[in-house]
Amino acid sequence: LSRLVLGSLFRSIAADVAAVAPDGARVLEVGCGPGHLSIRLARQHGLDVTGLDLDPAMIERARANVDRSVDGDERRPSFLVGDVAALPFPDESFDLVVSTMSMHHWADPTAGMAEIDRVLRPGASALIWDFRPGFQPFHGDLPDPVEHTHGAPLRVVGATPWQWPWRFNLTQRIELIRAGD
Repeated sequence: LSRLVLGSLFRSIAADVAAVAPDGARVLEVGCGPGHLSIRLARQHGLDVTGLDLDPAMIERARANVDRSVDGDERRPSFLVGDVAALPFPDESFDLVVSTMSMHHWADPTAGMAEIDRVLRPGASALIWDFRPGFQPFHGDLPDPVEHTHGAPLRVVGATPWQWPWRFNLTQRIELIRAGD
């Protein structure tokens, strides 16, 4: 279902990520769910992708999805269970961190932002897509995701509406960089 509903959204997000990421970049996708974006970034754009999700069932599904879609020498993303508030990676491990539609689920967004900052290399950035303020149908009245960046070490470079397929403006794209960079 997620592939059907979110397929064209992930296609446009993957193109945006590929345009921002350095060639062969090491990318962390936080809240990867069943892995569709991670698989697309690795296979179609040649990025070294690690997908992370708090839910072991999602990681199991992501691993099955990558195995199901195996095609020769194509890059394969790796997947592991983990929490954005306690990332299991050394400092300065990634060229880019990406998150789509998961920030509103994070138990501690400030800790998550600090961890993302910690694992980003100098000069690296994070791209986060999440629901715009006031979006109510599925999750109640959500705050502006940019508010979760206040007090975090990452600096917001931009927050712009991101158009879904069918011209819905339900989400926004937030770009952040390391504050010291």
